Amino acid sequence: MAKQTPDQVKETLNKVLGGNVTQGELDAWKEKFKEVHIVTVHVSDNEKLTGYFKKPNRDIMANCVNLSQEGKVFEAREFLALNTFIGGDKTILSNEDAAIITQTKLWTSLNFLKAEVVKY
Repeated sequence: MAKQTPDQVKETLNKVLGGNVTQGELDAWKEKFKEVHIVTVHVSDNEKLTGYFKKPNRDIMANCVNLSQEGKVFEAREFLALNTFIGGDKTILSNEDAAIITQTKLWTSLNFLKAEVVKY
């Protein structure tokens, strides 16, 4: 691959992605949070909402687990989305239809490691 000129690098970093976020911002979030989840919801034929979410930390996960154990799964998903949102279209959190699918997608993206328990 050919090496980019400084102008090409600047152009790449300033490229605007969904949710009015630049490639440079996305790269900085990736560096800071190690993992960024991008959720795009198609609200209508000509409207898309894009939100950027960081990987949840231990405290966020603990609150989600506690809420879900209390039978408050909807609240747990909402807590996850609100507390991991780092940028993009804020409407993805407030538009009821978009928020519900965003929360569901984020919840299913949680990657729990598999483990085995053996009673001896």
